Amino acid sequence: MKFRASLQAIQTGFQKVLPALPRKSTLPVLEHLHFSLKGNDLNIIATDQEITIQTKVAVEGELEGEILVPGRRIIEIIKALGSTGMLHFSSDDDNFEITLKTQNPIGSYSMMGLSHVEYLRIPELIESGKNKTEKVVIPFKKDEIVRLATKTSYAVSTDEFRPAMNGVLFQFRSKFVNAVSTDSFRLSKVCLTQVSDVYPNELDVIIPARAIDVLKKVDGDINMSFVENKGKKTHARFDFNDSIFITRLINENFPPYESVIPETFNFKIKLNQSDFLSAVNRVSILTSEIVSQVKLHIENNTMTIFGSDEETGAHGIETLNCEYIGEHYETAFNSRYLKDALEHLGGETEENIIELRFYEVGRPVIIKPNVENDDLIALIMPVRVK
Repeated sequence: MKFRASLQAIQTGFQKVLPALPRKSTLPVLEHLHFSLKGNDLNIIATDQEITIQTKVAVEGELEGEILVPGRRIIEIIKALGSTGMLHFSSDDDNFEITLKTQNPIGSYSMMGLSHVEYLRIPELIESGKNKTEKVVIPFKKDEIVRLATKTSYAVSTDEFRPAMNGVLFQFRSKFVNAVSTDSFRLSKVCLTQVSDVYPNELDVIIPARAIDVLKKVDGDINMSFVENKGKKTHARFDFNDSIFITRLINENFPPYESVIPETFNFKIKLNQSDFLSAVNRVSILTSEIVSQVKLHIENNTMTIFGSDEETGAHGIETLNCEYIGEHYETAFNSRYLKDALEHLGGETEENIIELRFYEVGRPVIIKPNVENDDLIALIMPVRVK
């Protein structure tokens, strides 16, 4: 196989497939990138068996072929060469030696590859055999899928004993889709509504957290579909620009999250999101590293934020103006959970104002933009006031 390509184009292709390339694997072949050249199209595939990414790079093809290339090694040398200039790539079909040549700097770099036949079959990328791609295609604009992924990723559980919560639930309901994540201490829900029936009806799938991280960085509109095996959805497939991204689905039952979202509330507070976040950031510095807890005291249009470290005697206190008329109210939160929720409400508010909705002491608190709909909510469980 032989081709010429700009270093910039190759680097861009590597960046797209890198999330699927394992650093170490029990199957060493997976530590390689699958290169295949046809005409002037270089297809690059990386997979760790959980996620698979294929992208296409425009090159000047000289000799078509396929080979497996040591992934981390070629990525590192291409990165070290910079983003200007051209790369000449060639491989030997007999001994699988790979040679890279450049003119600026003048250099030649060699490494050993593997035969492409040693690579795992990726049936999800083709419509044949037992695995097939479902014909239902769900379109998402770039900003839509990025928003769904970004606003939910922070609340995904990392507890391996709760696999259903190790991803984001996508609930398709004809005219809308809900994206929901929870780790049982907090929850994030985003609703995307359309004017017509563009989504499947009554379809629930759980997308793993690693795949959600990839979706946060897609560079174009996508089409989502599903790979089936014996009538069961096993993978989700996302086509965008010159790339294909495939992830396994989490085959578990997501917890009935609706039951923990309060339908009514007794207290509502409005205040500036940026001011609140900044105050929590500062006060939390003075809290215990083990139990980073901040207390909120609300009364007469004033919120007092307090944090302390009993072991060292450090403490901090700030006062903010808010819109609140009601009885004195006091609660406390894990500062990291509170900061995460406030950060992910950024850019969603009207005049940077958010609402905190309280039902009663000890019950979950809802934080949302100051808008009429509930298309974006963050829910946090309070902690016992110390």
